[in-house]
Amino acid sequence: MIFSDRSRLVCRLTKIAIITGSLCWNPVLPGSGDAVGVEIGLANTPTTPAPILPQSQKLTSPKVPALDTSIVPGKRVGAITPKTTYADLVKIFGKQRLTSKKVYGAEGLVVFPGTLITLGKNRSLTVAWKDAKQLQPLQVIIADPTFKTASGIGMGTSLAKLRQILGEFKITGLGWDYGNQVIGLSPAIQPQYTGLSIGVDADRIAAKQFPKDYRAVSGDGVTPAASDPHWKPLKMHVSTLSLYFPQNPLPKVEQPQKKKP
Repeated sequence: MIFSDRSRLVCRLTKIAIITGSLCWNPVLPGSGDAVGVEIGLANTPTTPAPILPQSQKLTSPKVPALDTSIVPGKRVGAITPKTTYADLVKIFGKQRLTSKKVYGAEGLVVFPGTLITLGKNRSLTVAWKDAKQLQPLQVIIADPTFKTASGIGMGTSLAKLRQILGEFKITGLGWDYGNQVIGLSPAIQPQYTGLSIGVDADRIAAKQFPKDYRAVSGDGVTPAASDPHWKPLKMHVSTLSLYFPQNPLPKVEQPQKKKP
């Protein structure tokens, strides 16, 4: 979603990002009516490798047989749907692949029970649950590049490819609380991506090589179009990806405003 001090990496509880012509929304963290949903506890962060399991929990097999890796916005991530329970995860992935973890809401003020699903090296999913009963998933955080939408959106997808798929949109300025988010999809495209939260970031080496371009698209109140030429040398790509299930009412929130000089 995409990337700064940890305290600035997560959206405020009162501002959840949703795409307006919205690509998605965050049912847990209220956000901007014109912004993409920001994933719980991982907003504005670069691509994060899956946590390393303790030796006793390491996997015996690198792959899950017949793994469904399709993302269907508003409906499912692979076999994980709005009706999936923890018991279902055990059946789908095997208990040895599941690890309990905390999923943090806005600025760490809200904590949700979560389940990390380790699928391989740097490949994981995290399910955030409504409560400790683990009967109703709120969000699936996708950190596995093999999971993609039918149109081809997944972790690592280039900005150029996103533009081919989504048409014109905007990106909130890099490196602040609500930054790095795809926003402003057209009304014709938005319904196809309900609940899907997309964050992008620059390649780290490119950001250092082109500091002027990086600064030009960074900061609060900066919302460049995806076609802005400053993005090109930065090698922008999808760095955070989440699916929120449409089971809670959508809050309306204001779009980030430009700061007055």
